[in-house]
Amino acid sequence: MEASEFWDKVKKTLLEQGKSFDWLCNEAGVSVQVMRNRIYKERIPSVDDTLSLLNVLGFTVEEFYGLKTSGNQVKEFVMPDNSNQIPVFDQSFSAGFGQFVPDSDCIDGYITIPDDLKRYKGHLAASKVRGDSMEPTLHDGDTLICDDLGYKEDGIYVIIYKGKGYVKRLQQTASGVKIISDNPAYAPMEENGTSDDLLKVIGKVHYVLHKI
Repeated sequence: MEASEFWDKVKKTLLEQGKSFDWLCNEAGVSVQVMRNRIYKERIPSVDDTLSLLNVLGFTVEEFYGLKTSGNQVKEFVMPDNSNQIPVFDQSFSAGFGQFVPDSDCIDGYITIPDDLKRYKGHLAASKVRGDSMEPTLHDGDTLICDDLGYKEDGIYVIIYKGKGYVKRLQQTASGVKIISDNPAYAPMEENGTSDDLLKVIGKVHYVLHKI
């Protein structure tokens, strides 16, 4: 079943039951925003979310997908595997002078990650770069794939510094952490404190996607 067929059947069932899409998501314990993005991007929900939605609608997987044969035998069914997909948040991190971070993030879509990142399953997300302070390594408009596992070693990280979002190179020093821009036009910053109120390291950047 294609994603469009899946969602059409969900909408038809809701209409027959006189229920709303928001009601379905709330009852299933899934994000309305995430599900709306799934519909817009024509993607089937994750396995767990699909099972929750079908349970609220009163279907088993076999019933919803019409998998029972005349002999009452159930055909083998494999749920769509979305394990290689991660959300792209509608949030930019500045390669420049800092971008204010909103109170809540909206999902702008989903991308498929390389197999070598599957070991970070559940800890990856993507977002955009704004600015030129990390050129030539990163460019304005690039998409970053980063984890949320904090600081591990020197490298490029997504951080919140003094309430603003950045993507910068971090280098540990004897007295703290140096926050470096690859573009020499931008002076490095240094943070000697350890309080999350000043510097919070979200996670390391693993891949960068950009147009040629």
